[in-house]
Amino acid sequence: MRRFDVLILTIAAVPAYSQGFEVSSVRPAQPGATVRDARISFRGDRFEAKAETVGAILDMLRGWQLYRVLGGPAWIDTDRYDIEAKADRELTGPEQEPAIMVLLAERFKLKSHKETREISAFVLRIPKMPAGLKRAGEKETYSVVNDARHDVVFTGFSMPSFTNYLSQMVHAPVVDETGLEGLYDFTLPVSQVSVQPRDSYGDLVREAAEALGFRIEEKKIPLEVTVIDRCERPSEN
Repeated sequence: MRRFDVLILTIAAVPAYSQGFEVSSVRPAQPGATVRDARISFRGDRFEAKAETVGAILDMLRGWQLYRVLGGPAWIDTDRYDIEAKADRELTGPEQEPAIMVLLAERFKLKSHKETREISAFVLRIPKMPAGLKRAGEKETYSVVNDARHDVVFTGFSMPSFTNYLSQMVHAPVVDETGLEGLYDFTLPVSQVSVQPRDSYGDLVREAAEALGFRIEEKKIPLEVTVIDRCERPSEN
């Protein structure tokens, strides 16, 4: 992580684009909506989240992992919302996260701070460069899909993005210590992993990553976490 000092994330603390979005709409998702219906997009001056939870939105933001977010009400990982927001101009990449944080502060009364705690986590390493890890082409775009064999195909993936994916699969923080920079294409051979009776899908993904050539070690380490001090269900539009 970039810093280990305590930071209160309120509207006043956002360093750039502190006015947030010009207009925003937050509504409960359709009854019965699940993670399969969820999607997030940020294009130009518009941010859109469909059937997303507050926890998933925080997970999407740079520097956040869902299992490095502590505290807050249980509903932030269960209640799904449709969110649409428009800025007064096109936002650059560095401006997008602060604008979303302002939106969450305004509509969900989100307040949080960062601190360092010793928690259980996984560390991602590579003893040597895996043969199946290839540099992504210049025109390739970020994607992750399951092929016909149910192997997981990553295109245009950075190692920080991969650790975020692994974090969601193993339900724990994952720290990148590979030293690899840039974007890569690779496939996790999930179909080739022997399934044990008590294996979760996260176990299969972890074993497939190690079969590819990664090493994933679990241990307690001091990590920067985000502690949610306050979060309320959204105000009406």
